[in-house]
Amino acid sequence: MVSRKKYHIVLWIIAILFATNVSTILSFWFHKRAELKQEPEAVVVELPNEQRTRFFREQLDLSFDQVDSFRIYNRAYNREANQITHELEMLRRQMVEEMGKSPLNEGRLNEITQSIGELHTQLKNRTIDYYLQMKSTCTAEQAEKLNNIFISILQKDENVEPPRRMGRGRRWNN
Repeated sequence: MVSRKKYHIVLWIIAILFATNVSTILSFWFHKRAELKQEPEAVVVELPNEQRTRFFREQLDLSFDQVDSFRIYNRAYNREANQITHELEMLRRQMVEEMGKSPLNEGRLNEITQSIGELHTQLKNRTIDYYLQMKSTCTAEQAEKLNNIFISILQKDENVEPPRRMGRGRRWNN
């Protein structure tokens, strides 16, 4: 028969092992959540967008001077559009976090959605400026083709698909 002292020792060992297991599991869980919440550091890298310029060169039969202009417009557009897109992603993340809080702060949610709307407007306006810059460089025939390309892209027509950026799998920021 097991003595009372041995029985208490076994109970304490079981309790300590149980507490150790629970704390290990909780530790892993908290660290995993902390990793998911960490925002990646913003690394400013100017990615060459030769593929998009090449796409327009081939589709519109651009001259060398036109290609250079398109490249300049494209780089400026990408810089601004990527910044706006990054801000939109941060706001969406804040919105989801805010929706998960209790009590819900509807005023803060309204502020976030207004900011998202303003950034969307900025992005669309920047896309319009980008299009108009390219159009001003084109001949009448090229401008018509450019318009058809933009219509196809905006309607998600599968006949015209611009090249995707390497490593991201994203489409244009429009």
